Amino acid sequence: MRRRRTAGIGLVAGLMLIGACGEEIPEPQAARDAMPDKPACELIRDADLQQIFVNQLAADTEDGSSMRRCIWKDVASKQPFVQYELHPYIEKLQTQVDRMQQERGESVNARFVQGIGDEAVWTDAGLFVNRNGRTLQVRPLQDDENRAPYQELARLLLTRLEEG
Repeated sequence: MRRRRTAGIGLVAGLMLIGACGEEIPEPQAARDAMPDKPACELIRDADLQQIFVNQLAADTEDGSSMRRCIWKDVASKQPFVQYELHPYIEKLQTQVDRMQQERGESVNARFVQGIGDEAVWTDAGLFVNRNGRTLQVRPLQDDENRAPYQELARLLLTRLEEG
């Protein structure tokens, strides 16, 4: 049985990674590069997600979904399951994680992964991926140690964003 993930240090680390200490490209260009042509929930279909996660998911259009962010709920439990969001471009994720760890004096539970975008890192706040001037965050909203489906979702989202 899966339980809802609680916020904590990972969320703080993720927020710091998103930009509090990041080197972002100028906002107008970052906003244009990261903004999809359609609402974020329309980038993928529920059938795509069912193939990836097995669970039947539905977009939660009433809970803060927007052009840049989408939350998908598990249809059976009606609980939030996964969220993805486009952020202003964060250069050099490795440098940002190293800086956060140095400033905090403790680990931010970062694990870099290969094969997703130009650069990708898992933190307690989810998966951050850089590719083609975009930073994508995919965040599991339920306890799940299996990261492979979320990485597959990130690949699919990046492809869809590039297709326009």
